[in-house]
Amino acid sequence: MRVLLFDPSSGASGDMIMACLLDLGADFDVVKAAVESVGCSLEISRDEKHHIGAARVKIQAGGKRYKTLAEARSILRGSQLSPRALRIMEILAGAEARVHGVDREEAQFHEIGALDALADIAGSCAGLESLGVEKVFLLPISVGSGTVIAAHGRLPVPAPATLEVLKSSGLLWRGGPVEGELLTPTGAAILAEFADEIAEDYPLIRAEAAGYGSGTKDLEIPNLLRGVVGKLVVDESARPGYPHSHFHAHSHHDRVVQLETNVDDVTGEVLGNLIDLLMDEGALDVSIVPALMKKGRPANIVKVIARKEEMDRLARIVMRETGSLGIRVFPSLHRFVAKREERTVGVEIESRNFQVRVKVSFFGDEKIQIKAEHEDCKRIASEVGLPLREVSRRAEERAWKEIV
Repeated sequence: MRVLLFDPSSGASGDMIMACLLDLGADFDVVKAAVESVGCSLEISRDEKHHIGAARVKIQAGGKRYKTLAEARSILRGSQLSPRALRIMEILAGAEARVHGVDREEAQFHEIGALDALADIAGSCAGLESLGVEKVFLLPISVGSGTVIAAHGRLPVPAPATLEVLKSSGLLWRGGPVEGELLTPTGAAILAEFADEIAEDYPLIRAEAAGYGSGTKDLEIPNLLRGVVGKLVVDESARPGYPHSHFHAHSHHDRVVQLETNVDDVTGEVLGNLIDLLMDEGALDVSIVPALMKKGRPANIVKVIARKEEMDRLARIVMRETGSLGIRVFPSLHRFVAKREERTVGVEIESRNFQVRVKVSFFGDEKIQIKAEHEDCKRIASEVGLPLREVSRRAEERAWKEIV
């Protein structure tokens, strides 16, 4: 597997991420076109920090700004950019909204409202896609320390919007190693969207290319974002002589949030309709758990598993449909996800041959579950006069033998 590893030991900003990707070999013409599509121009040059050569980018935006998420969406949609760019803006808008206690659509962009920030997002997304890597790994981010001057005055590092991005995404971060702001809100949001795996230390890879993106400040440390492109070799924990690692190359996992609320005056019909609505609107899973509340009142707990970018919209649906006055959010739950494939197997039942679709689940290379398609088994059961569970059992038994 060809992967990209970001090492933000000196923090990250939007321009540093774009420069790092270009230094790694991202297609300059593709990146330049993405930047120009949002009304900016791009220049690239060479820089040196503590005797380490790096790429440096400069965006010319002509002082243009956007104020709201709707304005940013309009610019990005008009440019026909990657959906990633829109998701990054959603992350930033959600962070600003939580800081100021307003709805995401009402959030006002200040430091990140200059058009060059939008260009950083557009160019970084285009650069990542042009590299053609299969997965992105992210090491812990150094955020700096002390305070920073912002539109709202002197603020602690990490700045409130940056901290909200870190909190909602589950990225690993640490203070220092120097005073000042090392991680910007835009940089945090781009890394939050790009990262497929969060690693506490380097996974076992065979490096093919290294690149450095230069920041604008001169610091006591090299103000550089380092990236490495290479081949993921093997799960470290499976190799004799290697220490246990918190990263497992064969495991696929993602980050989700859990929404939860208690309701004690909602009918079963409303809850059933709520499940259908939430699943249709992008929820990953919905469950209703019976509960007993104060004074012995029967109630239900509504639990929704969703991607973080869907959180606000799904919470609004729950509140609208149930009348709930508050939704608890458990952010950045790490979820191991089995790979699923659909196969078709031939099975003989009552001297007749049938084709049955089955869903096969894998965790790494291990086959962990096979489930026969309900509608296929239901149809066959009706035709041959056997119980549905018997038809399902025979189809799954055949699949376990046939599928390697």
